[in-house]
Amino acid sequence: MKTLDHGETPDSVREESPVKPRKKLWRRVLAVLAIVVLLLGGGGVWLVHTWGPQLGFYLFPPSPQRYADVALQLMEQGYYADGAEWETARERVLETAEGADSYADLHDVLAEAADVAGGSHTFFLTPEEAEGWADESTTEFRAPTVTVDGGVATVVVPELGSVSEELQQRYADEATADIAAAASEVCGWVVDLRDNTGGNMYPMLSGLSALLPNGAAMQFRMAAGAEMGVTVQDDGVGMNGNSFISVEETPKITGQPIALLQSERTASSGEAVLTAFRGLDSVESFGEDSAGYTSGNSVHTLYDGAELALTSSVYVDRDGVNLKEEPIRPDHPTEAAEEDARQWLADADCG
Repeated sequence: MKTLDHGETPDSVREESPVKPRKKLWRRVLAVLAIVVLLLGGGGVWLVHTWGPQLGFYLFPPSPQRYADVALQLMEQGYYADGAEWETARERVLETAEGADSYADLHDVLAEAADVAGGSHTFFLTPEEAEGWADESTTEFRAPTVTVDGGVATVVVPELGSVSEELQQRYADEATADIAAAASEVCGWVVDLRDNTGGNMYPMLSGLSALLPNGAAMQFRMAAGAEMGVTVQDDGVGMNGNSFISVEETPKITGQPIALLQSERTASSGEAVLTAFRGLDSVESFGEDSAGYTSGNSVHTLYDGAELALTSSVYVDRDGVNLKEEPIRPDHPTEAAEEDARQWLADADCG
């Protein structure tokens, strides 16, 4: 089973899926499924049995064999789920499933298959691991901070793992409010992503939305070439003009230089923030190459609570550059990122 080290935690990729469903939406979906069952009788039962597990809806506990089938159907959405290596991994799961007596018997082989289907940014967690990571994310929650020194505001944007909707909202709201409060005092900005190993990108970007122009910020590109756009609005960031985490509308901050700080620990959603700022005037980055997890993961919870975080897309910036799951190189490679950023701002008559 895939081993996760400190720089490759599930929280670094957990909810940066190109589709971020909301609880209310899923309740509606489940309600519709229930109505379909009632109206269509046996046909409805077949429909829900076949497609319900894709949405986490089961009429009855699946057998280990059905559990494996559902997991493989989900993995078919993986960015690399094609070719001989994937077919071999898929067959190995099916062979193991034939003799499986429990869901746990399948965890190791599913983890191996997930690595093939989704690549290095994908991971599979047992139910115990998934619960542990969620607990740790809540315990270690940190909101963004904004400090002002010499006319320069530094916004520290930490990782944001698997936390409640309330903490997601708090994360975005605090960043929004603090940026708005500092705006009248400063002439330039530092956005510090050096310790941002990822998590949920939408509270991060919504909190920073005053620093981003409205409109398309980046794209998620699927293996077949289809794209889904991430957009900035007055009230936050989401897709197709709809903010996933809405924040109070504040004046846009324009015409001021912004320095981005990055490191080899800047990963996944941290890299999504880097991507959203790429191509903007008066924005430059400083530090080390990022981690190279520039791809979008969809998180799926299986019947027993195991979780599959599956890479299904890659980042494309506002200029159409495919980042290809490769590290993002800073505009100014340096071991003194903060000092060099401050000097760049000073050269722009700020600080």
